[in-house]
Amino acid sequence: MSFSQFVIRNTLRNKHLYMAYFLSTLFSVMVFFTFTVFAFHPALTNGLNQKVQMGMLAAAIIIYGFSFFFVLYSMDVFIQSRKKEFGLLMIQGMSPRQLKKMVFIENLVIGFFATIIGSIAGIGFSQVILWLSNKLMHVNFGFYFPIQAFVLTVISFAVLFLAISFFIQFRLPKLSLQELLKAGDLGKGTIKSSHVKTILAILLIGIGYAIALMVKGMIVPFVMIPVIFLVVAGTRFLFNQLSVSVIERLKKKQSIFWKKTNMVVFSDLAFRMKDNARSFFLVSIISTVAFAAIGTLYGLQNMILSGLNQNPYEFHVTGSLEDTASIKQEFTQLLADKGIHAEQSELTIYMNADHVNFVKESDYNRLAEVIKKPTIKTEGKVIQLLSNNTIYGQESVIKDAKLADGSDLSVDKSENSDVISTYGATVLVPDETNLQNMESTITTVWQPENVRYDKLVEIGKFQEKNIPFMAKSYSKQAITDEYAPILFVGIFIGIVFFVSAGSFLYFRLYSDMDVDVEKFKMIYKMGLTKKELKKMIYQQVGILFFTPIIVSVIHGAVALTAMYHMFDQGMQGTGWLVLGMFILIQMVYYLIARIFYFKKVYHLVQV
Repeated sequence: MSFSQFVIRNTLRNKHLYMAYFLSTLFSVMVFFTFTVFAFHPALTNGLNQKVQMGMLAAAIIIYGFSFFFVLYSMDVFIQSRKKEFGLLMIQGMSPRQLKKMVFIENLVIGFFATIIGSIAGIGFSQVILWLSNKLMHVNFGFYFPIQAFVLTVISFAVLFLAISFFIQFRLPKLSLQELLKAGDLGKGTIKSSHVKTILAILLIGIGYAIALMVKGMIVPFVMIPVIFLVVAGTRFLFNQLSVSVIERLKKKQSIFWKKTNMVVFSDLAFRMKDNARSFFLVSIISTVAFAAIGTLYGLQNMILSGLNQNPYEFHVTGSLEDTASIKQEFTQLLADKGIHAEQSELTIYMNADHVNFVKESDYNRLAEVIKKPTIKTEGKVIQLLSNNTIYGQESVIKDAKLADGSDLSVDKSENSDVISTYGATVLVPDETNLQNMESTITTVWQPENVRYDKLVEIGKFQEKNIPFMAKSYSKQAITDEYAPILFVGIFIGIVFFVSAGSFLYFRLYSDMDVDVEKFKMIYKMGLTKKELKKMIYQQVGILFFTPIIVSVIHGAVALTAMYHMFDQGMQGTGWLVLGMFILIQMVYYLIARIFYFKKVYHLVQV
């Protein structure tokens, strides 16, 4: 038997040992393959959605780079957990050079099977995603056999695994034979946290949060990079130092440490936090990117649609009498040809030199009746109209408005209104008010009744060749169709990053299984019940899964709030919805992982 045959057979016969690493790499291949399926999709390559196509290709490059570091990190953890095995092989006569060669061949074998199986699994997974994109987001991606995606994935990951197989050799444990053999038996000694770095964690994150939450308007993009730097550095210290310091303080409190099985959970928790600090840091940052990407895209789409919904008319055209006469005639004829009845009304808006809009009471109330909104009686007073929809910020209240003759009208009060657009200051005046010699525009509206949405969209295509004309349903559908592919890409990237973060945690969980089994075996022999063992494992897995997620949710909430501050808005419901969905996914992930992990550990403990 040659050396290569020995390595290959050893890898295949110890499938359980390599399974976590294999599944992690397989997942990376499957995700990359699925993304390239969309990047090469005929719907994106046949001259349509060129920007979306470029975005997909850029996202595929990002995922490929992420896959490289993810697989490299997974392999590094896998290698570091096999110190005792390496010591046994070396005592059998294996040289350090042969050890490096073994790791090289192992990685190629795992990489080969992960690439082939991951690509095959990606074919089925991508078709499911295509179907979901059609059903849920109305993105018209048809089904096709992705030959280009398959070839690109195989070549890309062949290069990736060759590169990792080369680099990972330099990460082999540089310990003596005795240290390798005793790797599983050596104690971890004592652990100390740096008070300076602990304080820095609080200060850096606190300052970053304060800047992000206090700054508003268009200053937000300029402070984004400094805030990201502060929060990222603070997060690193949080997991590496602050978490350890908090755990050590909790251990000193007897009421907590000596309560039930807490002693076992807390016994090596500080070491686990220290060992997993890099994993937690990566998971937190990756998850925050996922939250921010999806929340921003979804939030912006909803803000634009909310702005359109502020318009109470289904169809309207605004301009001078001469500019809009032909459009009004053509559209009225179009409605007649389609057999659609629509209430029609006109409104004249006057504007002074200070860009204050004036609307007469009778015009306003006539329009309000057409769109079934409450009328307003001025009773000789001047009323400022404010919008109920504050999606673009609250309008400023004015005290007076200047007429064309130079006289001032004192604004008596303000009222909320959904009848007309209130961008800029808009006041409602009595009919007898002299508004002559002011610049004016005429808004003509059509309000159809009992017409299906798809019919309204079809009629609204009239807008394409008549620029002053606006059709609400058509505009909403056009924005939805434009955003759908981009939103789909953003959501997919976010889900990829989030699930990858979960894979990090899952892999870390299984890499520490041998240590857990030995610890629980000793306690189990002393009379630990199955119920108590289950509780401790669930607590341990819960801490591992939710510590970085809680941090990333807080980071994500601050990031989304800062994004909305660009529009002088607070945190929107869409942002909380995105965060809530990811928390729900993580809870499902945790419930599944803890069941499988407990079964595996309990089986080994009883052996």
